[in-house]
Amino acid sequence: MNQFSKLLAGGSLAVLLTGQGAFAADYQMVMSMQLSDKENPIYQAFDYIKTEIEARSEGRIEVKFFPGGAMGGDRELAEGVALGDIQFTSMSTSPVVSFVPELAVFDLPYVFPHDTEVLQNVLLHSDFTQSLDSYMQPNGFRLAGFFNAGFRQLTTSDTPVHTVADIENARLRIRVQENPFHIELWNLLGAAPTPIAYTELYGALQQGVVDGQENPFVNILASKFYEVQGYLTETSHILLANINLMDAAWFNSLPADLQEVVDTVVSEAVDAQWKTQSAALESQKAELAESMTIITLEPEALAEFQSRTAPMVDKIRSSIGDDLVDGLMAAIETASR
Repeated sequence: MNQFSKLLAGGSLAVLLTGQGAFAADYQMVMSMQLSDKENPIYQAFDYIKTEIEARSEGRIEVKFFPGGAMGGDRELAEGVALGDIQFTSMSTSPVVSFVPELAVFDLPYVFPHDTEVLQNVLLHSDFTQSLDSYMQPNGFRLAGFFNAGFRQLTTSDTPVHTVADIENARLRIRVQENPFHIELWNLLGAAPTPIAYTELYGALQQGVVDGQENPFVNILASKFYEVQGYLTETSHILLANINLMDAAWFNSLPADLQEVVDTVVSEAVDAQWKTQSAALESQKAELAESMTIITLEPEALAEFQSRTAPMVDKIRSSIGDDLVDGLMAAIETASR
């Protein structure tokens, strides 16, 4: 039994053994995501959601799960939810910015503290985060919480990065998401930002199309980027807030008892995923250290990364307004007390 299963053992085992499948499904729930690593806590959360919703709905909801990018990249998955073809997915907020511009607030660099309890309170329990649902509903999305993916770290193939100058001097081609703020951030750091779909990233790194990329430890492990990257620099520049998107129209079509089942199961999966990821963070880093050189930035070098990317705050303010940026800052301050 993996750590995720241990955290939720016994939750609805009795329900699971009570004749699921006795009734034909009244509703279908399609779930999809890009991850394919079954050891990834987010993958395990999806497995839990499928099993528990089918069990607790007594078969009234049939859940079909398509991992590994089987239904496309992030943009295709978000479009699928908006169109009602997919009922649940999870991804970084960054690609969703093209649908919900206000989510660019999560692209602010160096604003989140490295404190899991603070992060959880901000992303799951703050009034600020709950208010974001009003921006999402017009696009057909229902906010279903956030998974904890961790902070983005820079990896490179042949160039060890200890300072911003190392990026500039080599004019490193860094893969980024299709997000104007991520592109601007790496321009500020002297890189050559290159948008590439996540599903195509391993091949691009292997073939030298790009020199590096940036993702949390868990994603670097899950996609085996350590096989084609030699160095990992702990930049921790942006929190990868993994937003859970639900098909709002589908959820609203469910009777109240099934809405409660879906909400309860997803909430349980979110809480367990946070605990599992937090507990695994150090072991994920240690595992990567077996294949990569891990570089911890000196305080002066980190300060330069922060100062060089500071203009992003005003850029994002001008795009989405002061209220959202100030709201997030206030939520972080409140949670940090």
